[in-house]
Amino acid sequence: MTARELSVARLAATPTLLREMTRDAIGEPASTPPKPGEWSIVEVVRHLVEGDRDTFLPRLRRMLAESRPTFDKTPRAVGDDADLATLVAAFGDARRHAVALLGTLDEAGWRREGVSPSRGPLTIEAYAATMDAHDTEHLRQIHDVRETLRLTPRRCEARIALELPELCRVLAIAPDRVAELAAGLDARTLCERPAPDEWSMKEVLAHLMELDSRLFLPRLRRMATQDHPRFEAFDPIAWARERDRREGRFEDDLAAFRRARAELLAYLVTLPPSAADRPGLSGHFGPVTLAQYATHTADHDLEHLAQMRACRDVVTRRG
Repeated sequence: MTARELSVARLAATPTLLREMTRDAIGEPASTPPKPGEWSIVEVVRHLVEGDRDTFLPRLRRMLAESRPTFDKTPRAVGDDADLATLVAAFGDARRHAVALLGTLDEAGWRREGVSPSRGPLTIEAYAATMDAHDTEHLRQIHDVRETLRLTPRRCEARIALELPELCRVLAIAPDRVAELAAGLDARTLCERPAPDEWSMKEVLAHLMELDSRLFLPRLRRMATQDHPRFEAFDPIAWARERDRREGRFEDDLAAFRRARAELLAYLVTLPPSAADRPGLSGHFGPVTLAQYATHTADHDLEHLAQMRACRDVVTRRG
């Protein structure tokens, strides 16, 4: 994958990453700044919308229609005080149009120029790379706000990777955390759903166990040994419909999860440090490194441990 193709793939993935990073920032947390004078999640997303809808997309169109246009500084648009969901949707719409334009370019098109008031002359290729870096900067800014608000980490969505030794340490914890949450509960309680459309603790465990063996380890192996492997986006709804994972014993699934996680960890410790930057292309995350994808595995643990904890609270209150 060339640097140009990488930029476009990352630009195309950003709306999905942004939705994931904002979907649980509901109500007041979305508009709460981490510190006085710093941006809230809503303000970061508003900035991204303005960058694409009011600047990047119109300038791309002019660069393709005019000979070396000179751009004025873009004024703040009217109507930017929309709610978070509306802003996220607006960003996705503008970005889809920008990526579609980039997808039509030939070599001469990529070399077309415009003159920015802040950066001077730049080609479309340079402009796309700049917007790619801009995305990453602000996804990480949202991640920092999420940390302040104590929301579940979304590090892969923010294009952040833990070091391989740290990954091994945090990934080793999950099976014991599952055992702690299940301690003292009978089989009926472990299989009880908190709501008809939500997973029981048994189903959450089955999800953790199966993804280690069916998804995470095979993909990490492919990233370490193949050049730019491509992965389809995982569909948890389709997975849940395959069969009823409340069947069988919780203890057996926990033992299987321990084995699967031990195998994943045993593989990670064999990798040289250089393997951390091996690239793959995810249908969900876009371009991703091996370390970023392994970091997603760690964050996936945290998300579903929290889900299991919430489920336990509901079903035990019922008696």
